[in-house]
Amino acid sequence: MGAKVSICIPCYNNADEVERLLKSVYCQNYTDFEVNLSDDSTNGETENLVRTKYPNVNYRHNNKPYGHIFNWNAAIRMANGSYIKIMFSDDWFTDSTSLGEYVALLEDKPDAVFAFSGSRQVMLDGQDPSVMHHVTAGHQGGYYDRYADEDFICRLGSDYRNLFLGNQIGAPSSIIYRKGCEPALFDEQSNWASDMFLYFDLLEKGSDFAYTKKPLVSIGVHENQYTESFSERDIRIYRDYRYMYTKYHLQESRACREYFTEKFIIKYHMGIREAKALGISRCMWLRKWAAEQRATVQCFVRNQFKRKRDIQ
Repeated sequence: MGAKVSICIPCYNNADEVERLLKSVYCQNYTDFEVNLSDDSTNGETENLVRTKYPNVNYRHNNKPYGHIFNWNAAIRMANGSYIKIMFSDDWFTDSTSLGEYVALLEDKPDAVFAFSGSRQVMLDGQDPSVMHHVTAGHQGGYYDRYADEDFICRLGSDYRNLFLGNQIGAPSSIIYRKGCEPALFDEQSNWASDMFLYFDLLEKGSDFAYTKKPLVSIGVHENQYTESFSERDIRIYRDYRYMYTKYHLQESRACREYFTEKFIIKYHMGIREAKALGISRCMWLRKWAAEQRATVQCFVRNQFKRKRDIQ
C-alpha cells in the first residue's frame, strides 16, 4: 500500500533551498509520506544532492525546463498518495509536527476538500519586514506570522466565491488537499494568480475546508520570487483576474462585480464597453469611476497643501 501523503516539490536551480526543505521533511514525526521532486534545473546540483543524500526521493529531471506552472503540475502528477502536500522549494516545514498537523486537519473533518494553515514569512535577502505589503501579526525581526482573519473565514464559508475579494489562504505551500480520482492542478493558462485558480477548483468540488492559524510552514520571501516580476499595473494581472472572473462565473455575485469593477476595470482604465461585456452595468461603472475621480482630486489637493506647508 502506498504512502498516505504525497509531498510534491517543483524546483529550479536552487539546491541549497531544496536541501533546507528536505531536511525539514525528513525530521517530521509523521512518516507516512512519499516525496516527489520535479526538477527544472539547468545544472546538476539538485540531482547530485538527491542521489547522494536523499535516495528515497522520487526524482525526475526535466531535460528541457517546463517553466513555473507547468513544473508545479509535473510534481503534482507524480503523486500516488491520498493527500497532496505541495511544497515550493524555497519553503519548509516550520516544526517537526507540521505535516502530522496538516493530516489531522483533514482527518478530523472528512468533508473538507482541503485544509490550510497560517505561515511564517521569512526574509531571505536581508529584507526589512516593515516594507512588506501583507497584513502582519507577530512581527519578530526577520520574520512575521501571517494568517487568515475570522472575517475571511466566515466569508469563505458562506460563499466560496468571496475568495475573489481577497486571498488570505496564502501561498500553495500552506495547503494540503485530497487527491480524489484526479488531482487538482494549477490552471496552465493562469499567470499572476495561479494559486487562486487552484483554490477555486478545489472549492468547486466541495466548499468545506479546514483551517488553523498556526504557522505550520515557513515561506521564504525574496526578490526573485515569480510574482515579484510583475509591476503594480501589469496588464497580465488584469488578464488573469478577468479570466478568473469569467471562468468561475463570478459576475453572478454582486460583491464580485463590485470588486472587479473597482479594483480592475477602473484601476486599469478599462472602458464601459469592457465593463458591459463582463456583465457590469453602466450605473456601477459610472459610480466606481466617479469615486476614483474624487479620490484622485482629494489626493492632489492634500499634496498641494502639504507642499505649501513644507515651503513655509
